[in-house]
Amino acid sequence: MSNCSTCASAAKKRLSKVYLKNLRNLSMPGSRIPDWFTQDMVTFSSHKTRDLTGVIIAVVVSINHHIPDELRYQLPAVPDIQAQIFNGEEATMTTALNLIGVPRSNQDNGHLCRYPAYRPLVSMLKDGFKIKVTRLNPPYVQGVELKIAGIFLVYENDDDYGGDEDSLDENQQSVSEKLAKFFSSLEENDGIDHQSNCSQ
Repeated sequence: MSNCSTCASAAKKRLSKVYLKNLRNLSMPGSRIPDWFTQDMVTFSSHKTRDLTGVIIAVVVSINHHIPDELRYQLPAVPDIQAQIFNGEEATMTTALNLIGVPRSNQDNGHLCRYPAYRPLVSMLKDGFKIKVTRLNPPYVQGVELKIAGIFLVYENDDDYGGDEDSLDENQQSVSEKLAKFFSSLEENDGIDHQSNCSQ
């Protein structure tokens, strides 16, 4: 759904861990990301017993529609926000985030992008490599602002628990369960209102 009315408030309460484990992109009005995401450059370290199985990126962006740019309305996604892998000072890989749906208002929009192990953003990581989320400079279109960005590395067993997790301590919960709790805890004043932009 894109720019649908009244869906965000209902949808955020229904985002189950099963849905969030299988999701690749989620977009809805909002101004927060989970506080357990790292809001800076993340350094990858391999584990002896657990493989890296995914990377989750959360961003909050806004579009200033008072700044004219005809190209912006011809695109299916918000452009110019990208993830980069660095080996030292050099960017070895850059990929544009697939931020589905261009909002028609100036309000903040939260996006969640999940990359599985076969995607280059995950498979190209080696010990000591860093991941960073940036805005293209110079921008492809005008008026797009990156307000917050966070990265979470998902390792084997971080998101594999299939049972009911209500009785588990937060530290024991799966990544997708914690994401479901984050979305269901968002209130109207967190930037979620009835002008929604939801994509799967």
